[in-house]
Amino acid sequence: MGPRVLISGAGIAGTVLAYWLAQHDFTITMLERSRSDSQAGQIIDIEGPAREIVRRMGLMEEIMGKVTHEAGIRFVDDAGKEYARFPAGEGGLGVSNEIEIMRPQLAGALMGGVERVGGVEVRYGCGVSGVQQMEKEGKVVVDIEDRVAKTVSTEEFDFLVACDGLRSTTRDMILPVDQRRECLKPTGFFAAFFSIPARPHDRPYATLLNAPGRRTVFLKPLTDEQTSAYLTCGKFCPQLREAREFRDVEAQKRVLARHFEGLGWETERVLEGMRETQNFYFEEITQVKLGRWFEGRCVLLGDTAYCPSPLTGQGTNLAILGAYVLAAKLVKAFKGGDKDPRGAFEAYEKDLRPYVDTVQPIPLGGYLPTLINPETSWGIWVLRKIVGWVSWLQLWRIIPDIKNVGYELPDL
Repeated sequence: MGPRVLISGAGIAGTVLAYWLAQHDFTITMLERSRSDSQAGQIIDIEGPAREIVRRMGLMEEIMGKVTHEAGIRFVDDAGKEYARFPAGEGGLGVSNEIEIMRPQLAGALMGGVERVGGVEVRYGCGVSGVQQMEKEGKVVVDIEDRVAKTVSTEEFDFLVACDGLRSTTRDMILPVDQRRECLKPTGFFAAFFSIPARPHDRPYATLLNAPGRRTVFLKPLTDEQTSAYLTCGKFCPQLREAREFRDVEAQKRVLARHFEGLGWETERVLEGMRETQNFYFEEITQVKLGRWFEGRCVLLGDTAYCPSPLTGQGTNLAILGAYVLAAKLVKAFKGGDKDPRGAFEAYEKDLRPYVDTVQPIPLGGYLPTLINPETSWGIWVLRKIVGWVSWLQLWRIIPDIKNVGYELPDL
């Protein structure tokens, strides 16, 4: 039996890590706090090194069969008149990409890969409620809470990987207070995403409306039945921050409806769809910045360690790459006879941190949300003129692609 691993979080990072470790005879238990494998989520893209990793997993064909086939993005004014259009996968705009897929679809494909490899136990409705590192014994003792059975069990593992998201509770059990204090870096940018009933004109282009107050209404095509809707605000709003703290989703929807009503175009349709949808998520866009990604036999991965935020477009790509790099370091260490994972954790952080430091910063010195979301009607008029000229002159063809940074993948 290989090293016994506990992975807290069955999202993108957790499933990629489980896939590669299972290929090399690690014994894996994966916990997921949700009670099933159904997940809410927005449209995400796969680019750069992450695309090659998915290809190595043999999943590219399956994923390409689930993409949204988004043709590009169009910009409209509050009367619905189009003033600019850009094709997908061209230039460095990075708004529409060649591989755009709903997060649950990608997660399902990755979990399918894990199931085909075998050797991974997935427990839904379960999470970590306590962590104790036993240095002498070379073990991690973990309390596992089963929310369905309402029980807590205590189990031993060779090491623990926490990848349970931006607001990870496992991270707080692993890192000392001085290391994790203030690791969450709010941007003051708020976003809600949800699905609404589709209309024929929603496809094949995504459509975006800018409104005063740094607000946007954004529709992206999914299927003939559903469209993905986004409401964003690039201006700090105390009411929106307070709403984020609400556990009451209906209360969040009411605050958002008041904040976005009367903007024109199809905003009322979007708000009505928001009120009815069950697939709803609202968050203040936040980054995670830590000086250290591991402690003893516990290591952090994905958004839990280095969430870049949707403003960079790198969250999914970093989750996939980070999982692959961590797996490679662990496999190399244990096959070399090193039963202590800390050397592998250190190598993972040393190799990946320069890449994270390159792609994590919000573009344009952090001013991207401000520049593309003007505060005033005059600012929106200027933005529309600039974007319109870029579209008409096809200047997007010469905009450099700053998102895709190279990374030499190790063999695994």
